Amino acid sequence: MGDIKRLYVFMFFLMFLGLFSNIYNAYGQGIKEPVFAGLFYPKEKNELERQIINYLNNAEKKQEKIRQHIFGLISPHAGYEYSGGVAAYGFSQIKGRPYKTVIIIGTSHRVPFRGISIYPEGQWKTPIGNIVVDGEFSKVLMKECPQLKTYTLPFANEHSIEVQLPFLQMVLKDFKIIPLITGGMEKTDYNDYVDAFVRLIKTHPKDFLIVASTDMSHYHDYSKAKSIDALTLRHMENMDVDGLIRDLEREKCELCGPHGAIMLIMMVRRLNGAVKILQYANSGDVTGDRSRVVGYSSVAFFYKDNEKSLDQQKEGKKDTTKGELSKSEEKLLLEIARKTLEEYVVREKVPDFDIKDKKLIEKRGVFVTLKKRGELRGCIGYIEPVLPLYKAVVDMTIAASTRDMRFLPVHKGELKEIKIEISVLSPLKRINNIEEIEIGRHGLLVKKGSYSGLLLPQVALEYGWDREEFLKQTCIKAGLYRNAWKEKQTEIYIFSAQIISE
Repeated sequence: MGDIKRLYVFMFFLMFLGLFSNIYNAYGQGIKEPVFAGLFYPKEKNELERQIINYLNNAEKKQEKIRQHIFGLISPHAGYEYSGGVAAYGFSQIKGRPYKTVIIIGTSHRVPFRGISIYPEGQWKTPIGNIVVDGEFSKVLMKECPQLKTYTLPFANEHSIEVQLPFLQMVLKDFKIIPLITGGMEKTDYNDYVDAFVRLIKTHPKDFLIVASTDMSHYHDYSKAKSIDALTLRHMENMDVDGLIRDLEREKCELCGPHGAIMLIMMVRRLNGAVKILQYANSGDVTGDRSRVVGYSSVAFFYKDNEKSLDQQKEGKKDTTKGELSKSEEKLLLEIARKTLEEYVVREKVPDFDIKDKKLIEKRGVFVTLKKRGELRGCIGYIEPVLPLYKAVVDMTIAASTRDMRFLPVHKGELKEIKIEISVLSPLKRINNIEEIEIGRHGLLVKKGSYSGLLLPQVALEYGWDREEFLKQTCIKAGLYRNAWKEKQTEIYIFSAQIISE
């Protein structure tokens, strides 16, 4: 019995040493060894590099490069065989850009705690090499945000940060990292952290990149997963933080690393930025098993104007709309939408367009509507002017055909039956008197708190609504009760639209 007891003591001692070693290495006391090499990604350097290069090359062929400065990415953190192809869409966008520090916001899968923990110094090792932690700016960040913890344990055995590192090593040079892990957080916790990140970025607008590591819905059937994730992505595109938090709480949306994503959306609003969904897929697209899937997305957050500083953007924020499009411009915009629809549905490729027309390169709000045999088949748009008009049409054509949560993605067998309608929006105007609403000319946006809903001008005509019914239906679209438009807290906006259709 004595030998058995000694054996148990010795085994416990070894386990303790292993745990201590992980914790020791996971707190900037030297080099943190990779834990998930060989599990989530290849452990051999050459094989890992080949795999990532293949993912990046494929993504580059299928998307247009964002020319504006990207300050944030949402990236998945599953095994590369499942989510690496999606992750590459984001990392290919930042390839070769001169970032000095990458802040990676992971999520604690194994150690419960409250708040955010920072890894303040040391190095992280991958099969490709070592990455230095930016100790200088870690101190600055902790000074800006005293709520940050230096809690050791969550980093010891966590994959959500580690899987981002090899991709970063393959697309960037001479960069450092600041690893962060999020625990439990409430809605009221976000502001202090976001304020600190924004202050840091404003001092060095082009030096920092923030990568929020998260997967999407878990273990639903393929159709339900796509519906849940489409709602989540719509909240991201609309920069609707309150709506996303609300639907996460109601379990209508799912993110296994929600806090980093929420903070990026809050930041993009404060930095006068824009959001672009780069790619979405789930494990069923890879394995063919569609019974219980996990969703993945790649999302970019960028400044609206690459040539201006943040302060200049705020001072110079003007509407540059210069009137309606000519017949030739309308025709060209429809040709762009049609080519995009066919190329993306058939080949998952975003076509290139060399557009010089001044009106088509102005930033405009736009909705793209797809109809099949006269029935709605998809409709998504940008309310605000965040991209040049022709690029917004490309983005929203793809979104309407693949990400409208009300419908399954368009397949190539439907293309001949689908007609495209484009609504080019004027700027929003808030009104206090509903008599200003002209049926057939104006669309409506209704907002109350975190709820908002928009209906295009043509909708009221199609259904024969009068002014009050139009308001009631817009409230319903927003998730409000029918007469919420009468309340003082409700904001009503009107806009007009130039409607172009095939």
